Amino acid sequence: MIIQRTLMTCHKGVDLHAATAERVMRRRLDGGEHLVGLARAEIHTFWQSDGAPAPESVARLLTVGRFFNPNKHHFAHFVLRGAGESWTAIPARGDPLPAGWPGEVEATDLPAGDDEVLDRLLGGAIPAGAQAGGASVVDVCAFPLGETSAVLSGVMWRLALAPGTVESAAVAGRLVEARSAREGLLVNPHMQGWLTSPARWRRA
Repeated sequence: MIIQRTLMTCHKGVDLHAATAERVMRRRLDGGEHLVGLARAEIHTFWQSDGAPAPESVARLLTVGRFFNPNKHHFAHFVLRGAGESWTAIPARGDPLPAGWPGEVEATDLPAGDDEVLDRLLGGAIPAGAQAGGASVVDVCAFPLGETSAVLSGVMWRLALAPGTVESAAVAGRLVEARSAREGLLVNPHMQGWLTSPARWRRA
């Protein structure tokens, strides 16, 4: 069985990358009027066979200083069992994320006892009114093509689309994949692979 371990970090304060991208998408892109929230997390993930030593421990990633700064980041370490092969080995062009991704929470600096750690980590992406109205959520994980190192680093984006958005997955796709000056911003299809997971906002 293949195990995927993922370290995910988010800014404690305002993420200027996400805030700027959200503003550009709303003002410049076709379909941007449907976007009600955008959040970003950095991801560092690797795969291992069950029982085999990990190529790079999450503990090392947390302490090395390059991936996580406790003064500016929250973090969560997820473990997904039965994850399948590495993302770099599959045709990653908007294909689905593995079932159950990112997996069970192994550790986090967020308050314990919350089953929705990923939602808390990305908190603030969706205005309260949109949550109550059933905003559509699409998660996108983007990463460099041709990466050969043991740890694959990339970015996860969470797009929240206004309640009632027709064909929300298609709208999100047009906002994500850069094809022209008015179509796409978050993924360069010539340099990056990406996987997606449509979902619903689950927080109460």
